[in-house]
Amino acid sequence: MKKAILFVLFMSFFGVKAQKVDLDRFYFNVNYQILPKEGVPYEKRTYSSTVKCGGAIQSYVDPATLNDKIRIAGWKKVETGGTVQIELNLEDFVEKGATPGIRPEEKKDKDGKVISRRDYHFVTAKYATRGYAKVKGPVTPVAVVAKPVEQAKPAEAAPAPATTNRFLKNAVIKKDTTSASVVAAATEGFNLSFSGELEYKSSEYETSSVALKDFYINKGAIRDQMLRDFADKSMSTFNSSVNSTYGFRAKSDNEILWILDAKSDEGKTQTEAIQAVKTLFATMKADEPIDDLKSNMQPLIEYFDSLKTKYAEDNKPSRKMRYSAYFNLAVIYLMLDQPEKAIAESEKLIENDYDKNDGKAIIEKANKLIASFKAAKTNTTHNPALK
Repeated sequence: MKKAILFVLFMSFFGVKAQKVDLDRFYFNVNYQILPKEGVPYEKRTYSSTVKCGGAIQSYVDPATLNDKIRIAGWKKVETGGTVQIELNLEDFVEKGATPGIRPEEKKDKDGKVISRRDYHFVTAKYATRGYAKVKGPVTPVAVVAKPVEQAKPAEAAPAPATTNRFLKNAVIKKDTTSASVVAAATEGFNLSFSGELEYKSSEYETSSVALKDFYINKGAIRDQMLRDFADKSMSTFNSSVNSTYGFRAKSDNEILWILDAKSDEGKTQTEAIQAVKTLFATMKADEPIDDLKSNMQPLIEYFDSLKTKYAEDNKPSRKMRYSAYFNLAVIYLMLDQPEKAIAESEKLIENDYDKNDGKAIIEKANKLIASFKAAKTNTTHNPALK
């Protein structure tokens, strides 16, 4: 009788551990920065700019208006003498001429013989553009000693609102901590050219005369549109280039965690945990330090970490639960600017032998983040803007 009872208890325990494990994706929002290629000390992140336009360009937009559109994310614009100095000149825009064109269209029978032909007529106009941008600024690090950034006194921590969520019980929210140290850089720069040729192609018509007539009726409007396109594209290209080099561009993404889909106590705990993840990451801002978020996430990190030993058996359900623990921790560490820890969890995920590709993908992302930290001379994707 005693053996029978022990057998039933054993089977009951085994059944809990070996039951089918269903994991669901859970999405949460994160806000961070795409880091620049060049590292510049916080207090030196200033830029100044001048814009000149030729007569044709000025008929579309005033240089002062274009100057207002020049922005380096996270930097402060000053009248003169910025660490980065920009000279933008859209010199000229000239119509080179218009020529008619023909696009023949043939229909063939099953033997390849042409049975009909129709010509479609259009007009092509070309415009010469001339312009450039000169950027004088730091491009190559020369110093090796990091300089700490002076910080304002942190705001006092405020207790989190009353909650029944165990993972949010001791969470606090406060603003303004410290920003990363960076090194000095040599002043050089880079240039961009906006000179070239633009082409306009009209709609197609049945005859050449109709195509030409329609083009010349709308010639002025077409030229104005091409000119606007030139100015807008030049500004877009320039802003993209200068921000790729120096800017801290804000970005928002959705990330996923894998959570147990079950009505068991574990399932309820995981549901509670993931709601806490969503609540805490909702406080993340691209241009504010995340020290408090890291601290508030500790109970959740400890919970996911405990699942590795709680489900230690060598069977598929247990490996699946460990997979979710490793994956969730790796993603959380990556989002908390801790790529080395993300790599460590991903390596364990691969060793766990359940969906190894996820581990490899996270390691690749983590290595890219480490490289971007090194290039930007920082250790976070949450850098405050210079006021």
